[in-house]
Amino acid sequence: MEARAVAISAPVSEQIHVTPRPVWRVAWLTPKVCRIIAIVLLAYGFISHLQYLRDPNCPIDLSGDEAHYWDWSRRLDWSYYSKGPLVAYLIRASCAVFGDVMWAVRLPALVLGVGTSVVTYLLTLKLFKSDRLALGAVLLNHIVPMFVAGSLLMTIDPPFFFCWALATYLLALIVFDGRRWAWPLVGLVVGVGFLAKYAMFLWLPIAGLALWMDGPRGRRDLKAWEGWVSALAIALLFTIPIIVWNARNGWVSLWHVTKQTGTAAETEGGGLLAAPARVLEFLAGQVAVVGPPLFVMMVAAALYARRVRREDEASEEGRRAWFLLWIALPFFVMTTLVNLRAKAQLNWPAPAYFTLMILVAWYLSTRLRDKELWRPWRAWFYPAVAFGLLMMPVAHDFSVTYPLIAWAEGNISKPWFGKELSVRQLDPTVKLRGWEELGAFVSEERERMGPGTFVLCEDYQATSQMAFYVHGQPATYYMGSYLWQNPKRHSQFDLWEDRSLDPEVNPGLVGKDAIYVGWFKPDLWDAFETVEELPLLDIEREGVKIRKFRVFRCYNFRGMNRPEVGRKF
Repeated sequence: MEARAVAISAPVSEQIHVTPRPVWRVAWLTPKVCRIIAIVLLAYGFISHLQYLRDPNCPIDLSGDEAHYWDWSRRLDWSYYSKGPLVAYLIRASCAVFGDVMWAVRLPALVLGVGTSVVTYLLTLKLFKSDRLALGAVLLNHIVPMFVAGSLLMTIDPPFFFCWALATYLLALIVFDGRRWAWPLVGLVVGVGFLAKYAMFLWLPIAGLALWMDGPRGRRDLKAWEGWVSALAIALLFTIPIIVWNARNGWVSLWHVTKQTGTAAETEGGGLLAAPARVLEFLAGQVAVVGPPLFVMMVAAALYARRVRREDEASEEGRRAWFLLWIALPFFVMTTLVNLRAKAQLNWPAPAYFTLMILVAWYLSTRLRDKELWRPWRAWFYPAVAFGLLMMPVAHDFSVTYPLIAWAEGNISKPWFGKELSVRQLDPTVKLRGWEELGAFVSEERERMGPGTFVLCEDYQATSQMAFYVHGQPATYYMGSYLWQNPKRHSQFDLWEDRSLDPEVNPGLVGKDAIYVGWFKPDLWDAFETVEELPLLDIEREGVKIRKFRVFRCYNFRGMNRPEVGRKF
């Protein structure tokens, strides 16, 4: 099989005399050694990340989404405003054992990250019968900054990514080993993934497309409809709690998803006229989050898989690479096309990278079989590894770059970039900093104002941040959707009656004082008898002011009425 792969890459006139000269001598990497290295790597990664999160000086606080999902977990339900219930249940399971602390909120992400790496190893081994290649795929994943961050933050993505990976592994068992008994398990995994993120159901048509593109053998699996129908039926069972919950709550999740994906009538970011710019910005963002060298290798691997498949359809190796490509490509294309209507988030295509990274590992293995084939890829591979290794400490604490940013501010002229360089613009983790300090500040002011003082925030994520970081972890209140000028989007807070600011729904708040966190809004004058702004709370790291918070004392709450016109999902 190795000789055939080399021959495909060489001109016909040279194929007879090609003698492979492997680049690296890896005879010592036996299957047993590879598995030991993988186990040690995953154990070390898990333990070191856990120690990092448990360190009292951990540089990153909970993100807004993490805090919001944690707040959900205090009130377990069948579903929630914008997502299914899985993330809340996972967080609650961890916090029930270890307490409502930051590292416990994130612990499920660490466990799921290890699980995804195990599935990566197993799928690569299943497809290419090589422990060395499986270990290489796992190592490759561990040098991608986006994956490092994804294994630390407990959002909906870790369970979604794990379920996507596991469903793909089960499909490989069906396609390449004929184990049709795995179809019900596929349905179970897809259903569980749907409870994390609705996009999990897109895996089903993508799997069907991958079977169709597999040729006659894959299409036989499609014609044996009992298997995939059972998977679909089981997966659909998991929609019941979400459908029931939405039926009771005005189908808010449906409205929210259509708004976020641009399928609603109203579009964001300039509509279709701005679509080309959004697409280009999105693709540039993908290059940045995985690193330019690795992105180039992904494109090369995809093209090579297509070439092998076209030139030798009987190649079993090419068939398996083709399978990986068709699990990844449709989802990547779909998330890119979202930008035609709305701005897609950079993390949305993450599941596509699961099989693309294995595809890259396979492609590099074909180059490593001969020094001549490897030579043009050295300039891409080694910078990719160097970029990943250099970005690891940055991914854990971006403040290590602050001295460099300070140097750039003083030595690089503004016209180079068209705007001033600053930490706030360049640090992607800046929104994960300062919340604990803000929580302590609000706690002191709340205690000073006396019993009954509640915490009110302009932003729904800040509302959850304060629920987590204010002493005693009190119920906090969200004002954004009550603003009459430029109201903010609705959230789960708008569905909890005891978090309502409407005096008729929640009369117990009337007459109480509050600490307000956010920009000043004219609505505050109507909602309170007196409003007093406190000095700005500056957050500093390494001597650099990275952000600031505005806090107000508000006295004698009168209540607020939410405008129904212009409601934002």
